[in-house]
Amino acid sequence: MQQENSLNRVSDLRQSVEYGKYMESLGWTVDGGIFIKKLPLVPFYFAKYQRPNCPINTKKLIGLIKKYRVILFIIEPNLPSGSVLEGLGGFKKSEPMLPSKTIWLDLKKSQSKLLNEMHKKTRYNIKKHQVKVEVVRGDKLSRAQFNSFYNIYKKNSQRQKFWGSSEKELRNLIKSFSKKAYLLLSREGGLLLLIYDGVAYYSHNASSVRGKKKFLPTGLTWRAIKLAKKLGCKRFDFEGIRDKRYSITKKWKGFSRFKKGFGGTEVEYVGAFRKLGALNIFGKAIGITV
Repeated sequence: MQQENSLNRVSDLRQSVEYGKYMESLGWTVDGGIFIKKLPLVPFYFAKYQRPNCPINTKKLIGLIKKYRVILFIIEPNLPSGSVLEGLGGFKKSEPMLPSKTIWLDLKKSQSKLLNEMHKKTRYNIKKHQVKVEVVRGDKLSRAQFNSFYNIYKKNSQRQKFWGSSEKELRNLIKSFSKKAYLLLSREGGLLLLIYDGVAYYSHNASSVRGKKKFLPTGLTWRAIKLAKKLGCKRFDFEGIRDKRYSITKKWKGFSRFKKGFGGTEVEYVGAFRKLGALNIFGKAIGITV
């Protein structure tokens, strides 16, 4: 696997102002890119720091733990696997909350080069199954257009038995990114693309049974890649594939195979780390252990 030397070249989506607005809309407190939420029934908090560029300001973390009475802190650095972590004394390895492995496409390449680097079946399906797609920017999205996509997305989630985003979450995500969100729509499905710092993020993709038979997800993804190039993005991030380091991602085989069909570079993050806050005795009492 080709591994990117550094992930710090571009700030991650989770550290954007837009994503911060999204988290606030769901009831989280945002403090310097760190997301904090009160635990139910107790006067303590949980915090997560997702994809910050390194080095990490540990004094800031300690201060935040004390300020908010954080009982459990999760950090997922914007670093590749194998990195030497500095300044994270007391943090121990944890199950990741974000996908710990993904695929990047280099959008500086020409369309013909990108097509040539795809799996031959993916390339064949793109050429054979042409799809009619309407591209709607987030700030122009109507309620009817959103409902059309969400209804397919919800049925798709139920059919595939995975826990998808709620209507509120998805609506707030699009609203928060506004002009940096693009929904590619067809009668049988759609794909949500989020843009930040020169990177296009593959966010949500859903298709009806009929759409899948016509290889709509493949067509939508290729249209999203072309749109990202048109918008001047330098990278397309597939936002997660199976990572053999974590058994929880075993069920991701299907869509990982789908994403790998588009070629690109596989990238592994260093993973997640956790630390009990100042109230670690209480944490152990309720079952949170190091």
